[in-house]
Amino acid sequence: MERKTQTGYLVLADISGYTSFVAKTEIEHADFALSSLLEAIVEKLSSLLTISKLEGDAVFAYVEESKLQEGNSLLELIDQTYMAF
Repeated sequence: MERKTQTGYLVLADISGYTSFVAKTEIEHADFALSSLLEAIVEKLSSLLTISKLEGDAVFAYVEESKLQEGNSLLELIDQTYMAF
């Protein structure tokens, strides 16, 4: 297998305090809350980034540098995702 160097940007969106929240909340409500929050994050990020993996309360996504026309668009997307969250 040939390896090729690629450049791009990685985003790890992790829900801070989720474990503490789950410990204080009924499991039925906690599961619904996590699903809703993750859906909001994935929906926003997937407009520009490729979603690679969901792991617990985190979303891992990336975009190749060649597909990003300017760096500000990534920063704006992260800000919009935060506001949607």
